[in-house]
Amino acid sequence: MEKGGRDGIPISIEELNKLKEVADRARKNVIRMQFYDQSIHVGSSLSSIEILTALELKILRDSNDPVNKDWLILSKGHAAPALYAVLHEKGLIKEEELWKIQDISGLLQGHPETFIPGVDMSTGSLGQGLSFGIGVATGIKMAKGTGRVFVIMGDGEQDEGEVWEAMTHAVARNLDNLVAIIEMNGFQLDESTKNVKPKEFLPEVWRAVGWRVFNCDGHDIASVISTVGEALKTGKPAVIFAETKRGKGFTPIENTKRQRTVPDVARQFLLNS
Repeated sequence: MEKGGRDGIPISIEELNKLKEVADRARKNVIRMQFYDQSIHVGSSLSSIEILTALELKILRDSNDPVNKDWLILSKGHAAPALYAVLHEKGLIKEEELWKIQDISGLLQGHPETFIPGVDMSTGSLGQGLSFGIGVATGIKMAKGTGRVFVIMGDGEQDEGEVWEAMTHAVARNLDNLVAIIEMNGFQLDESTKNVKPKEFLPEVWRAVGWRVFNCDGHDIASVISTVGEALKTGKPAVIFAETKRGKGFTPIENTKRQRTVPDVARQFLLNS
């Protein structure tokens, strides 16, 4: 498995520190969202914060032309609160909308919807994001566009048969404008991945069918940016296995199967942090 090199996407120390500050604010806002809705998937969201920050604020290229823009597909749609928190930092979602998540009067749903600014695909049913991303990447290449497609998936999501069908099709189409990022946070739904189905073999499977395989620290923004830069230069579909922790930065649930806690615990944590 390859690690990202140092000659990928350039970034200054100052810019990196600003992105770290963005990720810190986004993380706190996800934790704060529990005050208003106790059903959101906090653990899964917090494992995605740095990856989403790197993509949204450094890597993605925007355009009004769908074949010349970069697409971000959050296939693990239950991590929507993280996406919303980062899109707020990007200036696309107002802060007050964060506190109305899943409220009938609010914009934000429990899973991403395309009517929300910055959302490219309505997701929630696991396994479908990669197939959709392959369709978009294929259309971009057929139109001779410059857009790239990034698909974020969970490790538990790899149990879905549709992912296995899609991964071979991407190679058959030679989609060098497609990067899949698989978060290896060690948990799926309400149990550890090792107690449900083993996942250690996954990189070898993706490599065997023709993908270029990379790994990175999913909580190190510099590592994410560097590795994505390397993945985009391979001339093949690329997959990045990102090591993350469920609930990263929120000690009451970090690295456990718990998805959330009660508002009082979240408030006390934020007061002390």
